[in-house]
Amino acid sequence: MFRQFFWDQYKKLETSEHRLLYLFLEVTRACNLACLHCGSDCGARDRASRLTPENWFALVDAVSARSDPELMFVVTGGEPLVWPHLDELGRRIRSRGRRWGLVTNGFALDAARLDRLVAAGLTSITVSLDGDEAAHNNLRGHPGAYERALAAVRLVGAAPIELRDVVTCVYPGNRDQLELIAETLIASGIPAWRLFRIFPLGRAKDNPDLRLNRERSMELVEWVKTNRPVYAKRGLAVDFSCEGWFPYSLDRKIRREPFFCRAGINIATVRCDGVVTGCANNGPDFFEGNVRSDDFAALWDEGFRRFRDRSWMRSGLCADCRHFRHCRGGAVHLWDAEAHSPAFCYLRD
Repeated sequence: MFRQFFWDQYKKLETSEHRLLYLFLEVTRACNLACLHCGSDCGARDRASRLTPENWFALVDAVSARSDPELMFVVTGGEPLVWPHLDELGRRIRSRGRRWGLVTNGFALDAARLDRLVAAGLTSITVSLDGDEAAHNNLRGHPGAYERALAAVRLVGAAPIELRDVVTCVYPGNRDQLELIAETLIASGIPAWRLFRIFPLGRAKDNPDLRLNRERSMELVEWVKTNRPVYAKRGLAVDFSCEGWFPYSLDRKIRREPFFCRAGINIATVRCDGVVTGCANNGPDFFEGNVRSDDFAALWDEGFRRFRDRSWMRSGLCADCRHFRHCRGGAVHLWDAEAHSPAFCYLRD
């Protein structure tokens, strides 16, 4: 009880200060895969009206000059490895004294490419691996996706990069393969692993076969609770995703840090069309402006009010919930604007 109280106070302080610690740069919507669950509906061609490389460089310069010294840029997509200016952007970030990371499906990552990224200052990399060959290829929509992803995981496991981890999108097709994935990661030298449920956004919104039901979701939570200390002893840190709130006593057993939706509080995203929001998965209701016409620092300092004061989320499932003062409505990206309620809650049906 006391720990929950102090954690709540910490969240209030962080919200009040709203230091920008992570800025996600969605540099492209182009992708070399066709994932069934893609939240951005990415494709082989980037059809969005996108920022130029010079726009991105100028944004990095401006944000670096006026932000918290701990700020880290994280480059995403689409698939950022298909964007031809990635190395140059990395060098620009490094030249401004900032760290940068990369989120990739691994399909285009080979030893030479990884060496160039490291030379450009890469300090963090996340690769996706979603089960055995059949399960991964099914989810990623490509018959060669698993072989390439596994090769990338092995490269990353041996790479001189400060922060390295693998994420797995858990769905009915790989739910029973978690032990297999864990063994693969340990053998590959990966130090950290995060497990995400596929949530009802993007292509997955109309494909219920990709989503775990409530019973299977809680089985996943229990699996993490049981196996987290087991794998920790073998050098693999396992964490449940950041999407949902649990009572503090359970939360501390499934994550390194208890639930805290930091979108708009410590995290912002600039999409490839220049739109500024909190989490990359936030919908139009949570767009704050556009770097084509707005000053990012001003948006961060003066905007994001719906992210920082979430009293408006006390409706729908949350209207009479006794946990709301701790949960504050859960993850913003799961908010269903039409229903005025979270699209999913672990505690309430």
